[in-house]
Amino acid sequence: MSDDIFKQILSDHKELSSLPQTLAEVLRIIKDDTASAQSLATVIMRDPPLTAKMLRIVNSPYYGGRQVSSVSQAVVTLGMRAIAALTLSTSIYDMTGKWQSTIERTRFWRHSLQVALCSRMLAKAARYPYPEEAFICGLLHDIGVLVLEKSFPEKFDRIWRQVEAGEQLSDLEEGIWGTDHARVGQFLLEQWQLPPLICQAVGQHHSQILQSESDPDLVPSQIVALANCLSNFTVARARPELSLDVERKEALRDKLDIDPAALKEIEKQIIPVTLEEAKFLEINIGSQEEILMEANAIIYDHYLSVENLLRENRRMQREAARTQMEKAALDSLKTVTATFNHYINNAAATILGRAQLVEVKLENGGNDPDGEIARAMQIIVRSVGTISTVMEELKQLTQFKTTVYHDDTYIIDIENRVKQRLEELEELAPVASNQ
Repeated sequence: MSDDIFKQILSDHKELSSLPQTLAEVLRIIKDDTASAQSLATVIMRDPPLTAKMLRIVNSPYYGGRQVSSVSQAVVTLGMRAIAALTLSTSIYDMTGKWQSTIERTRFWRHSLQVALCSRMLAKAARYPYPEEAFICGLLHDIGVLVLEKSFPEKFDRIWRQVEAGEQLSDLEEGIWGTDHARVGQFLLEQWQLPPLICQAVGQHHSQILQSESDPDLVPSQIVALANCLSNFTVARARPELSLDVERKEALRDKLDIDPAALKEIEKQIIPVTLEEAKFLEINIGSQEEILMEANAIIYDHYLSVENLLRENRRMQREAARTQMEKAALDSLKTVTATFNHYINNAAATILGRAQLVEVKLENGGNDPDGEIARAMQIIVRSVGTISTVMEELKQLTQFKTTVYHDDTYIIDIENRVKQRLEELEELAPVASNQ
């Protein structure tokens, strides 16, 4: 079904099949190892608004306030990959801004930019050689959401209301279209002929295999997936439980071999870095008041999530303690039942021996001048009594509650009662055996 969806998207929106000419040429040059900085500058300068924006960004305090006066100088100063990333990010932002949308665009770009910046920082921490490519992957990771909304506005509006109520977007997308926004985004970027690793990173950022695979080609995908976990700002107002991301975050961090202290520093910096760079990239992510309210909501949500995690941890500790008590008590119970088996075997052997004695006496005419038959019968009766006692105690153990009797006192009482019976039996047994 997903192939039909991709075909329908292109059929209904032919403008999505390729990037604007300037962007297409920028990407072509970036993929050409023999291309020069001047060739990239020449392409950008054909687009005056883009040229003006690039110069504003490069001369901003965020990028060092270098007094750069030409695009050629900007390319040399920041590097071809950095300029390409800036060109792509600002152009995609301007292009998608013309699409009608029910999604709050400030929230969408707030999340996308934060994931992009976090991806760049994670790439550096993981010693990935192309942090600007990681930035592009992060910026475009949710582009499929806008494509699905643009292509199927009524259906998407219905499922978005469910997402805002707390349901998982990918699950809803799979149910309706047989695919999700990550794979739709990958499909779109492939039409734009972006590098395969970028397309793959966008398509796999929700994949569960990323946290278990060790493949160099998956590193960009793992970087974006981890950045998505770390992002404080969400597109939908509903927030996932913090506990859902904890295990995934730790697994991805380990796969990327990022020092935990470095990851904490990235988490600490990501909100102020997002606010700062949004201003210089001229990407609207909302007013400071909106972002402050969002940040406060995030802090409160995290507080509740941590509280729930602590509560669950306490419950698990209690359950573990209960399990340990039950194991200890059951170990004692196992020992006692083995002892009971020994008692019954002894009693049964005694009965058999006395019964054989009686049988011999009876075969010899039944004469019993010394009273051996009487004593043997007395021992048999006592042995049967012992077996009955043990069986009664075993019957009581079917109602055994390990959490109540974890201190073994109940088991000890049972064993003592049976031992007393056995001692009484043994007091009689030697008398008979010596006759």
